[in-house]
Amino acid sequence: MGRRKHIKFQDEAGFTLLEIIAVFFLIALLYALVGSSVWNRLDQGRVKAAQAQMAIFRNCLDDYRLDFGSYPSTEEGLNALWQAPNGKERLWNGPYINGSIPADPWGTAYIYRNPGEINRERYDLYSLGADRLEGGTGINADLHLWREDTHVTEGIMEQ
Repeated sequence: MGRRKHIKFQDEAGFTLLEIIAVFFLIALLYALVGSSVWNRLDQGRVKAAQAQMAIFRNCLDDYRLDFGSYPSTEEGLNALWQAPNGKERLWNGPYINGSIPADPWGTAYIYRNPGEINRERYDLYSLGADRLEGGTGINADLHLWREDTHVTEGIMEQ
């Protein structure tokens, strides 16, 4: 009867505040290292998609020109590739593109001008880039079909 039971308490399971802070720090560090690379790849993909879309538009515009002898006017725009402009239904052999004209990868309409301001011999065709504004640098630079210096190579494509 004089026996006493000794109850042993095991160490309580769980994490200390210091351990939790260390884990959050490691996650933030990984995101900083890997996350920026992932975002850069997404940006590169959008730039390449815009360039590919404009190359398709160029081919479609050339087909349109074969039928009409000239490119669509600024007023007719790229929509002339999939819908006959008023008064030109007889010569129109389109649609020259499948479906309606898509927006650029940033959700903005492509800019088309004929006659062009940058390329006076043909037309201007460009995307406003990620910032959706004229001008910009890096990912925010405008992507022009005809200007080699604005294909957004510095800053984004080399990272």
